[in-house]
Amino acid sequence: MNTLTRLMATLTLAMTPLSGMAQDSTSATDVETEAEISDVANNSSFGDWVISCDAVTVRRTVCRLIQEQSMRESGELVARFVAVPVADGVILLAQVPMGVYLPGGAVYRIAGRDDLEQREMIWQRCAADVCEAAAPVDDAELALFAEAESLLFGFRPTAESDPVILNVDISEFATAVQLIRESNS
Repeated sequence: MNTLTRLMATLTLAMTPLSGMAQDSTSATDVETEAEISDVANNSSFGDWVISCDAVTVRRTVCRLIQEQSMRESGELVARFVAVPVADGVILLAQVPMGVYLPGGAVYRIAGRDDLEQREMIWQRCAADVCEAAAPVDDAELALFAEAESLLFGFRPTAESDPVILNVDISEFATAVQLIRESNS
């Protein structure tokens, strides 16, 4: 399955409501598999990321990482980041409030690594109250994430505004991705 097809399937899953209710399986095989993998509960935190799992069938659960940043005073969403592990990395989604200046783009870079170019994210869609940008992150880039403490994510709310630049914690991101991958194998 090519990266674009996986990205589109991921976007569909990422925008679904997050129920936080994962199905538990009780077969002997599943119990053995769970014993081999460190059992991580739904809603476990890894730095500022939270594992969120949903049952998509009776025997299959899909998990993703979520980080939300909001205004301290009002609780208004500034950005939500969703990472869905795939076979060769993760699909990283950034959701920002509706009305964002789309031609201004959405970008990220690893903080403190000026030797690395910033990465462009591609706006995917605007629905409900957010607009969503996405970028595939391959295993090589994921290894760079594992060495870093944070990403800098930027976008323009309006054509006339200065860019909004957010610090996104990734200090435990790679560990959480690995745990989700192991649980899916």
